[in-house]
Amino acid sequence: MKARGFTLLETLLALMVFSLAVVALVEAVHQLGTSSLHQRREAEVQEHMRSLLLEHTRMPLPPEELETREGDVTYTVERIRLEDLRNLDGQPVQDLFEVRVTATWTEGSEQQQAEAATWVYPPLFQQAIPR
Repeated sequence: MKARGFTLLETLLALMVFSLAVVALVEAVHQLGTSSLHQRREAEVQEHMRSLLLEHTRMPLPPEELETREGDVTYTVERIRLEDLRNLDGQPVQDLFEVRVTATWTEGSEQQQAEAATWVYPPLFQQAIPR
């Protein structure tokens, strides 16, 4: 009479293949979660940088440099006067500034940095004085 069923070796081999597939699946899910957290964190930093940039471009006389912290992220806002710029008529352009926001934070063991910048003309945002 012939015995039906699997031998111990066949069962162990099948279990090993299944275990390898489960480990690969768990690693893929872990990497997906880590990537999602990284993207969400970067989006939050970008949004805060955009907010700081907007805030500092609307100020008539913003500070030359400002450093703030939110959690473990350090934001540095710099206002740099742009020199030697001329309009199409060759006249010097006065009171034009570059506003730059730099964010620095540590993610895992790596230092991360992001930057956003724009130009601003402060007299554009000053209120007209009634006469």
